[in-house]
Parts: sequence; C-alpha cells; structure tokens
Amino acid sequence: MRKRDLLHLSIKEISEAIKTGEISPVELITSVIERIKHLNGLLNAYISVFEQSAVEEAARAEAEIRAGRWLGPLHGVPLSLKDVFYIKDTITTAGSPILKGFTPKHEATVVKRLREAGAIFVGKTNLHEFAYGVTNVNPHFGATKNPWNLDRIAGGSSGGSAAAVAAGMCFASLGTDTGGSTRIPAALCGIIGFKPTYGLVSKHGVFPLAWSLDHVGILARSIWDVGILLETIAGPDPADVTTFASKPFEAKQISSLDVKRLKVGVPSDKFLEPLQDDIKRLFWNSLKKLEDEGWQIRELDFKRFEQVSACRYIILLTEAASLHAHWLERNPELYSEELRHRLMLGLLVPSDVYLKAQRARKVLIREFLEAMNGLDLVACPTTSVTAPMIGEERVLVNGTELSVRLALLRLTEPFNALALPAISVPCGMSKDNLPVGLQLVSKPFRDDLLLAAALAYEEITGNGYKMPPL
Repeated sequence: MRKRDLLHLSIKEISEAIKTGEISPVELITSVIERIKHLNGLLNAYISVFEQSAVEEAARAEAEIRAGRWLGPLHGVPLSLKDVFYIKDTITTAGSPILKGFTPKHEATVVKRLREAGAIFVGKTNLHEFAYGVTNVNPHFGATKNPWNLDRIAGGSSGGSAAAVAAGMCFASLGTDTGGSTRIPAALCGIIGFKPTYGLVSKHGVFPLAWSLDHVGILARSIWDVGILLETIAGPDPADVTTFASKPFEAKQISSLDVKRLKVGVPSDKFLEPLQDDIKRLFWNSLKKLEDEGWQIRELDFKRFEQVSACRYIILLTEAASLHAHWLERNPELYSEELRHRLMLGLLVPSDVYLKAQRARKVLIREFLEAMNGLDLVACPTTSVTAPMIGEERVLVNGTELSVRLALLRLTEPFNALALPAISVPCGMSKDNLPVGLQLVSKPFRDDLLLAAALAYEEITGNGYKMPPL
C-alpha cells in the first residue's frame, strides 16, 4: 500500500494493521512525520511537532505489541492535539504570545487517558487566537489553509486539527468547541467533528475560553474512530466538577442500536436561511435519502434560537473577559486588535446581565427539550457557506450579506448553550469542489444514539471522508 493511501485510513483499519504486524508503529510514525514535514509548509496545521518523543513512544509500543501486550485499537496510533491541551513540561501556546514559555506541570485528563490507551501524540495544532474565532487566521502563528483549496480557510477555532486529519497528517485529533469550533472546521475540511454532551468529557488541563460553554471535541475520519476515542476519554473526573457520573460510553453501542425509523426534526426556514444553494441542495437531498429508508422528517417546533444565541453571546463575552482581565491590564498589546476589542467588550457586561443570561439559558434548555418530545434527532446544515477565502470578512449568501463569523457560527452555536451532543458529518461537495457538512443533534447523554445515527446516515447516503487533492 502506498504511504499516501496508508495515512488516509481510519483508526479502525490502521489499528488492525498494527495489531497483526502488517505495519509497525515506528514505520507508521515515521510516515506521519514525513507527511507533516512535506505538507505543513503549505497548510500551517501544526504549531509544534514532537518528532523525537513520538518515535521513541512508537518504539515502546512496537515492543509491547510484539510481546503480546496490545492495549487496544489506539495502541501505536498517531494523534494530534489542539494547542490548548496540556502535556506535562511541554509548551502550550493557545495560539497567543501571551503564553510564551508556558509549560504545564500536569497533563490534561483526556491526554492521560489516551496515553494509557497507547496513543502517540505527534504534535500540537494551530488554532484561532485563544480559541476565540472561527476562521483560524491567527495573526501570531499564521492562517491554517484548507486542504481542498489553499486560498480558503480551514475554519476554527480547531482548524489546525481539522486540516491535519483531512490531509493525513494524523489519524484523529482533539479540539475544543465553544460555539462550533470542532464542527465548523470539520465541515469545511470534509471530515467528522463531534461535540459530546456537556459534562461527559473532562476539561481539566484544557485552556478555557468560556467554562460553561466549552466542550472537548473529536475530529476524525470515521464514526467508529469517534466512538473509540469517546470511549477512551469520557467519564467522570474528580478534577473537573462539571463532569457527570453517567453510564460509561461504549463504542460497541454504535453498531448495536436500532436506528431504522428515527424521527428527525428540522428547524424552520427562519433559522436555516440564508443558505448557499449548494448547501441547501445537498442537505435536503441527504434528508430525502434518509426518508426513503424509513426515517421520519418533521419540522422542529422551536422558535427561540435567537434568544439561545443571545444568551450564549453574553455568557461567552463575560466568561472570556474575566479569564483575560489581568492580561488585558498588563499586556494589551500582545492581543490582536480584534480579540482585544472583543475581550474589552466583555468587561463591560454587568454581572446581573450575565446571571440573567444563565437563568434564561436554563429555561431555554427546558423548552428545547420539550420541543424534542417525540423526536430522536435534530438536523440542519453545519454552516451557511462553504469555506470562505482567507482574509474575506463578509460573504453574500443567496442575496443576503453576512459576516463570515455569522455565516459559519449561527447554525452551531445554539447547541453549545443548550449543552447538547452534536456532530458534523460530510454532506457531499459543492460545485466548486468544497466540502459541505450536515449537523445532527440528540438529547443529553444520547451520544450513543447520535453516533449510531451518524453511522447509519453515512451508510445510507454514501457521504463520507474523501482525500483532498494535495
């Protein structure tokens, strides 16, 4: 098998090859490192690469597997991390010079759990400055470019992770998602982006943006890969009080659930529009295929998405500003102008307004769940547009002019405020040969049903990962 094809396999496929000895972890890591060296100058997906430690860990994994101590499907598999995840004694930048030289003295819980499963980290990926944006045009580390068109953005804020997974520079990556930062770049780069139920996965050791909205996210090329990663990192953590002692997630649930006659709610046109014509066409074509297989497509009777987004905006502004207040006072010049203004705006939000937003959020969550009575899922496009050009600030969407930020964010952000699990899956290619994403959302802690439905969607529609033309 050619190296290029090898590096675009799923974790399920490559782990089987490792287990049987068809390929060694050292050979695999070496191929991934070569791929990164070859492509990172084009894509700018990685901020740092751990060549020496990755090869050393691969050698240990190889010896363990040969000795019959195979740890499971992540053993010897190369992964990457958005540069907000702490690795002990390893620089974490969060995409900003403010953290220059910051080396955590502990590891993120999810990093520790993946290490225990035998995964190997090949590097830290580029992101929007402090994860506060959706383009991944970083003024300090440069823009991450889309593997499908180097003139276009990869999306953010986990854009480096999405570009790396899509381009075969790792087999999966962990990102974060506060308003769509895993799902948006996944949609623009043609891969899967998953945000679990709030509280299912620990955020300990992950540099925050807004603590009550942040989720650890997974970027991968197959639903099975998402499932095995979620099984590994999910579960309560004493170091993160927001985690729940829920029933353990098991990847095998994905293939065992009956998803033949799911009931899917679609929001009204008031929420969906405006959409690019290609996105609208591919979205409804996919739903028609699901309907032909027995899925029931209905309208979701919920009219308060604007209020949900408004609450999220107030909460995000306030929590992010409070985190950055001391740096804003001491080193304001180290922020980009865009981010500095956004954070300073957050400092102006009165505390009672923030508290009202959090109280209203609870009411809106209850109302949304009531609207989901009788439904299994909600479906909508992931973004209003395909990947915009790098540097583009406004886009025309079917006759309506929107900021790039709003065009990418408006269909994903409500589900962070609602704390629901959500996934973006490939939904075909536009006429310009750019990926389009479809978003599915389930009820809290029905991550198993969501992934089972996403797997069935992939099989029914034929929409899945494709190699970019690099």
